[in-house]
Amino acid sequence: MKKFISLTLVAVMVLSMSLFMASCGGDDKEAGGDAGKADKGLKVTGVISTKLGDKSFNDSAKAGLDTLSEQGFDTNIVECNNDKTQFEQGLRNAAEDSDMVVAVGSELNMIESVAKDYPKVKFVWVDNVSDNLSKYDNLTCISYKQNEGSYLVGYVAGKMTKSDVIGFVGGNDIAVINDFYVGYKQGAKAANPKVKVVKNYTNDWTDTNLGAECGQALAAQGADIIFCAAGGAGNGVIIKAKELGIKAIGVDKDQRVEMPDYADDILCSMVKEVGNSIINLVKNYAEDESTWPGAEVFYAGMDGNYISVAYGGKDQKVLVPEDIMKEVEKQSKKIQDGTIKVDTVLKQ
Repeated sequence: MKKFISLTLVAVMVLSMSLFMASCGGDDKEAGGDAGKADKGLKVTGVISTKLGDKSFNDSAKAGLDTLSEQGFDTNIVECNNDKTQFEQGLRNAAEDSDMVVAVGSELNMIESVAKDYPKVKFVWVDNVSDNLSKYDNLTCISYKQNEGSYLVGYVAGKMTKSDVIGFVGGNDIAVINDFYVGYKQGAKAANPKVKVVKNYTNDWTDTNLGAECGQALAAQGADIIFCAAGGAGNGVIIKAKELGIKAIGVDKDQRVEMPDYADDILCSMVKEVGNSIINLVKNYAEDESTWPGAEVFYAGMDGNYISVAYGGKDQKVLVPEDIMKEVEKQSKKIQDGTIKVDTVLKQ
């Protein structure tokens, strides 16, 4: 009888531990590989504050982790599904079982306290900058020059608008999203001084209905081209574009490729290579630990091919006239050589 009770207690303990480790977004999902796959001595776990399937920011991060998995790294992804009660525990669960934790989402701002409690684990906060970064050698932040890429697609919008009104839909009224907006507006004004830029926020990253409502509101103000920087929610603008009689500009990935059914409604996309930035940071560290940029910000821009404008796949008809694309290329070179200074709301 005592032996039976002991075995029962062990089973309960094992089950409880399993539930604890899956507390953020259900079971961990290994990115692009089979459980138990041999790795290169570095286990990397991505913690997504919302969820995958946005065809932009989160999916770009996943693509990077998938590539690392294919190259022999042990990678996992945890989705927190925008459950605020799970953010910190998700980071801590990942830190318990990983060499490096990649935090994807501005909501994961408790990363400093977690990094402090796990000094042997490396932490990467994607697309955000910690207020007290200099205090944590095991934490680095990747900040993208999305304002520069947004300038370029704003230039496209300014040249191609017929109403002289263009729109911007952001996910939240926060610095990183407003950095898209200021660059977009500056580029549009450079192309067309008469253009008016109207904006709206979904205040959500996943609800496409909210994105569609924002797009409809901006179209009602005369906007005939709308730039979406709202993750999955922004896709609602793209889905609604044909009905509204507008064109959209995609974000983070080439959304003409990611959303082929709506390719005719998307002029171009401002690509932010989140995946490649993760790949390069992880591989550099794996090959040489001295490359770890602890307590510092890694600024990813056009000079490292982390920011660009995409016009669709090889089998898709390009919607932006060739002369405008050439002008965009000239503007890009001027940004890179410092001739054009793009506005930003971020601390540099």
